[in-house]
Amino acid sequence: MLASRTCRLNTTRSTASAGARAICPLRSPALQQRRCVAARGLGKDVVEGWLDLAKLVASEGSKAKSPYEELAYQIGRDVYVDIAGWHLFLRDMSAVPGLKMSQALATKLGPEVAGSRRGLLESDVAAVLKKIPVELGAGKTRVSLFEVMPSMCVSDLVKILDDYARNA
Repeated sequence: MLASRTCRLNTTRSTASAGARAICPLRSPALQQRRCVAARGLGKDVVEGWLDLAKLVASEGSKAKSPYEELAYQIGRDVYVDIAGWHLFLRDMSAVPGLKMSQALATKLGPEVAGSRRGLLESDVAAVLKKIPVELGAGKTRVSLFEVMPSMCVSDLVKILDDYARNA
């Protein structure tokens, strides 16, 4: 298995001229047997580390999900703010520590949308976005979420909410 092997350095050459170079294990089976040695203990460490990572990833999915988790995912995937040409998606933006902006919007707008089959008007969504403060420059400046969100993203948010209302 090539993933659990490591190559010895070719030390027969002088280090002054070309220096030590690694020998490729894929050149021929004869070279592979003669010049590659199995690393001791590496496989166990890698496997145990991977299993720890797998447990962490698996435990993420076992958390209790809110009824608006899918809505939060769609908002976070498609809606962003634009700051000096940089797009910051709402899934990456914190509303408060431990809560992403997409989750906060889904929690706020989800109940309003779920009650109606038609969704919300763009003016209703804009009114909610205008009430959400966004701090810039480590709190030096405070603007509303509506001010840093392009009009196209506000329209996309309304479409996401309409689709959610139809499917809820």
